Amino acid sequence: MVEKLLNLLDDLEAKDHQILDAIHALNVESDGFLTEESEQVERLIVYVLGGNDKHFEYIQDSGVFMDYANKETSRSELISTIRQAIENDWKGPIQTSATFS
Repeated sequence: MVEKLLNLLDDLEAKDHQILDAIHALNVESDGFLTEESEQVERLIVYVLGGNDKHFEYIQDSGVFMDYANKETSRSELISTIRQAIENDWKGPIQTSATFS
């Protein structure tokens, strides 16, 4: 099931890039048209691997799906990262803090 969802995600990303290329050729700016659809498939991938909405929020915030879309992360790395987040029960937005002296 995960492989089928990843194939669907890849197809959505490819179609979105084709649309963006055509729009940019017309000198029009756009961030993408299939963003919501891609996010729903990403959420389903997390669910199929045993996660929930809070795990998805953490994983989304980590940027691993963006890395995957940009071909900076392989499928196996993506799945491993998602499983690690679920197993360690990492949830919610990633907390960052800055200390100024």
